[in-house]
Amino acid sequence: MRNQMFQPITAVVSGAVVASALICTSAFGQDSDPIYYGSRAGMHVTTVSSSGLGTANATIFIKHTPKDAKAACVEYDQDYSMACVKRTMAEVKVRDRVMGNCQKGTFADVYGEAYIFLGRPKTKPSDGEISMADYVIKRVSSGETLDGSSASGYGVVLTVFQHLCPGIAK
Repeated sequence: MRNQMFQPITAVVSGAVVASALICTSAFGQDSDPIYYGSRAGMHVTTVSSSGLGTANATIFIKHTPKDAKAACVEYDQDYSMACVKRTMAEVKVRDRVMGNCQKGTFADVYGEAYIFLGRPKTKPSDGEISMADYVIKRVSSGETLDGSSASGYGVVLTVFQHLCPGIAK
């Protein structure tokens, strides 16, 4: 009878240990919904703090940490070496914040590149055209509309806007 009394506790403790192990090994970054600097696996930064989200003065302070670099090395490059982490830290140069004006739809990504979020497309693509974008986002410097492809950076840029201005682009 004594052994039976301890079995449920053992099962709970074992389950907690397994769950903890899964949580610790499933993601390298601390953020559950990180901001990305590239479209490949693990290319994210750590959020330090934020203020004014959803307003005309939305700001998220970010930092590219060795932990973030390790995530990119392991998840994309499948390189577990410290050399990869050092190389990634040296190569990835992001700003310390992303900022936006949610009322105007203007915002800047992790590199400081300016964009404007224009909402849903007003017209459907013409015959023969394919649009992968749910929203119209323009790069201010070139006037280019991002086409929704990873090559255009659409997903990465849209995610920055979604973090700065939650609830607008779902």
